[in-house]
Amino acid sequence: MTMEQKMTANDKAAAATVRLAATANENGGIYEEPEAYRGSCARTTFDRPSAKDGSVGILIPEDEIAGLPRQSLVKVRSYDRRSKTVDGDYVGMVVAGPFAEPDAMDADAPTLKLPAVHRAVLTPKFHGVGSVEILGMETEVGGKTVVVPAQRRPAPNSPVFLLGKDRIQQVLGLVVERENKPIRLGLMNGTADIEVLVPAAQKSVLPRHVGVLGTTGGGKSTTVSGMVLRLAKEGNAVVVFDTEGEYAAMCEPTEDAVMRRLLADRGLSTEGAGDSALYVLDGCDPAYDDHPNKEFYKLDFADISIGVLTELLDIPEAQQSRLSDAYDICKTVMDRLEIYPAKGSREEQQEALEIDELETGWPRMTLEMLIDVVSGAISHTQKLTEFGIAPQAFGGNEDVVFKAIKEKNIEGNKYSWLGLNKKLWKLKRAKLFAANPRSKINVQEMLTPGRVSIVDLHDMDAPYLRNIVIAQILRRLQSCQETKYAARQSGPEAPPVTPVNIFIEEAHEFLSERRIRQMPNLFEQVVRIARRGRKRHLGLVFITQLPGHLPDEVLGLINNWILHKIGDANVVQRLKKILSGVDDGTWSSLTNLPSGHALASFTHMTRPVTVSVDPTPCKLLMVD
Repeated sequence: MTMEQKMTANDKAAAATVRLAATANENGGIYEEPEAYRGSCARTTFDRPSAKDGSVGILIPEDEIAGLPRQSLVKVRSYDRRSKTVDGDYVGMVVAGPFAEPDAMDADAPTLKLPAVHRAVLTPKFHGVGSVEILGMETEVGGKTVVVPAQRRPAPNSPVFLLGKDRIQQVLGLVVERENKPIRLGLMNGTADIEVLVPAAQKSVLPRHVGVLGTTGGGKSTTVSGMVLRLAKEGNAVVVFDTEGEYAAMCEPTEDAVMRRLLADRGLSTEGAGDSALYVLDGCDPAYDDHPNKEFYKLDFADISIGVLTELLDIPEAQQSRLSDAYDICKTVMDRLEIYPAKGSREEQQEALEIDELETGWPRMTLEMLIDVVSGAISHTQKLTEFGIAPQAFGGNEDVVFKAIKEKNIEGNKYSWLGLNKKLWKLKRAKLFAANPRSKINVQEMLTPGRVSIVDLHDMDAPYLRNIVIAQILRRLQSCQETKYAARQSGPEAPPVTPVNIFIEEAHEFLSERRIRQMPNLFEQVVRIARRGRKRHLGLVFITQLPGHLPDEVLGLINNWILHKIGDANVVQRLKKILSGVDDGTWSSLTNLPSGHALASFTHMTRPVTVSVDPTPCKLLMVD
């Protein structure tokens, strides 16, 4: 028996180990991972036929899969295997995966299928596969590391590293300096403890208008109420047009047990708006009768331009002509009775010459005055010398009204005048407009720093009445903000301009495609407010559960987006054309976003991110 035959199995194994070690030593020693790869969590793959420019595939070891969820930010260190040097650091985001694949076999191999269908457990070693979208390449500029557009692709089999929290915030533009008053929207999905912050006072962000879109139950109310409270806490003035009455109790902390637990999980506390007012049209019921600061108000008819009034009344062409005649006659009567311009007031006489009737109405004109003129016109067409009904505003001055009507040489039969009169009386019965200055809404109060002003519209059934309220208050707010801005520009001794954020709920009712066609003057007024407001710290927030009803003209005004669950594929396709930097996987996920999650895109961010929105700390009504 030879010596080799006498060797045991253990002896043979030991001898083989010695030979392998000798071979390793002859070829450079035991394998060590190159320095450039140490600490990596994945490797780039070779490109497949389905590869796309701007993205690269990655392979992930089994034990690293959980640490690389979708939306993770990574650094790809492109490694040249020939020179064994790093030729560039790329920054990217995981936009697909990681998907699990078994090692050394296909995922649909019979070896895997048969045990599963027969209830056996056979889990081979596996790895993760994902896709990284390249955001750019790191370079040094002025002592700082910045990301610039990439001209090349990372080499295959290059190491991939997770970015740290601070670097993620820098890359995504989520770092907000304290002087810009950061407000927290929530936590970035896929990466723990990354706060998504929005600057409340940065002029390049929130004065640019916001769209909060999503289907019912997606979490819009939670998002909006949280933003409102945090903006107010940072000193902004906030106005909410509340069509359903759900924000009327924001002065109180939330009583919802689920919300309280979720807030506690994030280290947040419950709270209500510290300074809030609930504005209720006089004659309507408040949505929250226990609000400590209820303000009952009326509108000023003199604030509504003739163009907007024509559209809101929704009258045919013949009656539009009659309304224009009546408006001119009313101005003449007011002048002769020295109601406006007042006698001897050169300032008001000059003001009357400069009034832009596309934007505002005629000072001190009331709805009752216009009704008197129309009543006089009806009597005139019937060749009567007296009013058919008692005058509402010009009692004792009927002769002045009749004289102005005769001088105007009005046209039309009595039926078009009667139709107009019916519409004006319908508007009067709505009791929107103030009979005296003391009952008019005070929009100056709404511009108080830190105040939340909730305009309660829930008890107004007719959309056109709500639209009148929104249109008038919007124009007044914009006018007051213009005055404050002009005063600040004229001298530094004037107080600083308070940033104002205006939230318009159910924006599709106010600015739907159909309404814009019917009310071009109203829409142009909103467009002027939107354009001027951006330069004067006045930003609009359009909120809707039916984004498909918003026309492109409105979507074109929006620069910042918070997108909750959107089930309409046509809406998603429209948004794709407007909102850049969103990968296809994220667009697809919009149809199934859980409640409370949203895709956020603001002008200070380098790309949109998906956010788990913070629970609301305040009380909401009509929310399950």
